[in-house]
Amino acid sequence: MSGLFIIIALILPGRSSIVEVDEIKSAVSRYVISRLDTAMQKDAIIEFRGGLERVSVPGADHTVRIGLGEEHIMRGIICLPVEIASGGRVSRQMVVSLRVRLFGRIFVAGRQLESHANLSDENVTFRYAELTSMPDDVVMRKEQLSGKRTSRIVGAGSILRESSLELIPLVFRGEQVTLIVRAGNVRLSMKGLAKEDGVFGSTIEVQKVDSHERIEAVVIDEHTVQVTTE
Repeated sequence: MSGLFIIIALILPGRSSIVEVDEIKSAVSRYVISRLDTAMQKDAIIEFRGGLERVSVPGADHTVRIGLGEEHIMRGIICLPVEIASGGRVSRQMVVSLRVRLFGRIFVAGRQLESHANLSDENVTFRYAELTSMPDDVVMRKEQLSGKRTSRIVGAGSILRESSLELIPLVFRGEQVTLIVRAGNVRLSMKGLAKEDGVFGSTIEVQKVDSHERIEAVVIDEHTVQVTTE
């Protein structure tokens, strides 16, 4: 919905309309809040910085239109285009500068976590913090931790980020796995030895038991890999 506009219509008596600064602020605030995630809306703080002015327009009614592309992030310093229209024509254009401050719950390491450490209630905690200047990949929901482990050392009290996590492998290097071979309607099952770690859907090298032959197979479950032949 690029170019999305929220239109605030005001009908006033007489032949001219005055658009007060507070009216523009109200319209801009509603626009910003409507673009935030529900969890962010309650505690968001909008600080106006500049570009606001009282406007007189011809006609008995006017509209205030605010719009930006859908992909724009409503956080930090933002410049919003504002149009004041009357009688179907644009009477005034302005750019309103504001700062949007967001707050929420983030997850942090309760103690130093070594690389490949599993995430549990014992070593992960959370705190309420301002998110305005934080990276986009901070962990804010517990579901983001499910099935994950650290991909590097994370210091005690450090904010958990998606970039510091990875999926926990379903298959580990050196462990015995069930190797399923499918050929048309035929399904064979045998034992194999994983030669590398693998998460769901990844392709790893597996050595057949009692053989030096190695093949590539796809991880489909815990301790289970599959290869499909024509």
